[in-house]
Amino acid sequence: MRNFFKNSIVILFVVLLACGAKDDGARRRLDSARRFYANKEYLQAKQEIDSIKILYPKAFDQIRASLVFLDTVRRAENEQIIAGCDSLIALHTPALDEIKSRFSFQRNKEYQETGSYIPKESATGGGITGAMLRSGVGEDGILYIESVFVGPKQKHNRIEVSAKDGSFARSLAVNDDGLNYRFSNMGKEYEIIRFAGKSENGIARFVFTNSNAPLTVTLEGQGKYTYSLSQTAKSSISGSFRLSTMMLQLDSLKTAKEKAEYRIYYLDNKKGR
Repeated sequence: MRNFFKNSIVILFVVLLACGAKDDGARRRLDSARRFYANKEYLQAKQEIDSIKILYPKAFDQIRASLVFLDTVRRAENEQIIAGCDSLIALHTPALDEIKSRFSFQRNKEYQETGSYIPKESATGGGITGAMLRSGVGEDGILYIESVFVGPKQKHNRIEVSAKDGSFARSLAVNDDGLNYRFSNMGKEYEIIRFAGKSENGIARFVFTNSNAPLTVTLEGQGKYTYSLSQTAKSSISGSFRLSTMMLQLDSLKTAKEKAEYRIYYLDNKKGR
């Protein structure tokens, strides 16, 4: 009987030690998470909170406290995102407005729900006189390039722009009707093929990167036709690339801000419930 009581006391002591070690370890993790939070290191704070559930699954008091604290960390993290987005939006908006001033906004209200920003240097409104590349940027920030061809029997659906060093960018083939036009007038064939999004495939970036070098355009399809890209076209495409990049960046910042605001709204309503 004496040995039984002695063994029971030893077991109880071991259990208490284990529980104490469990609670102390979880408490240290929670304290570490609070220190990270105080230093605005929110990712590390969340990692410490996650580790409590994994390493100490029976430290119920600390787990409950950590879950409550997690909402505090998430709120601060999203407030930081909003502040960062506001700062970058305020920084880049004047530059975007300055770039937009070099473009003419065009929209046919009768046929178009949205318009496009056209580089002023190429928005002459004159007729099509020969092969050329022209560009624009939609209101959604998506850049497009239009390949224009005037001549006999040329049906093209792909373009390649190349430099003398052998580097090049090549569009994907465009085979649907979309915003593409082919027509005949006074014995000449006219083609206007639009490349946007995936089909544009880096043409504008290539022109922007090599704007000071001689560039050659090759039209591909039922035949091939090659010509030199003019400096005006290179300047217009480069400007369109810059405008598109800035518009998409600002749109991404605004989207990130809206998502952070919604997450805070969710946390506030969760607290209310």
